[in-house]
Amino acid sequence: MTLNQAITKIAELPMILKRYGVAPEDVLNVEYSASAAHQFNVLVQLHTKDAIQKLGVCDTENTIGYDDARWTQFRIVKDGISFVSWDREGEAIA
Repeated sequence: MTLNQAITKIAELPMILKRYGVAPEDVLNVEYSASAAHQFNVLVQLHTKDAIQKLGVCDTENTIGYDDARWTQFRIVKDGISFVSWDREGEAIA
């Protein structure tokens, strides 16, 4: 994805969020990476598991952090944008 395409996707983000009922306040971070290794170059980090689940059924991955805390990553791709959220032992943390 070129930078121009990414800018277009980012400009569409408010409409995408509104369509799925995700509050703009739930967006923690928006990133663009020109890396060819990434299939989706725009990444949006959402604050809560509930917010990302409004987008649909998420892929999940469990990991253990450096402090032995259990983390679950929720990830979904919608409209060419990768959305992600993290949940730590039942409490959503970015």
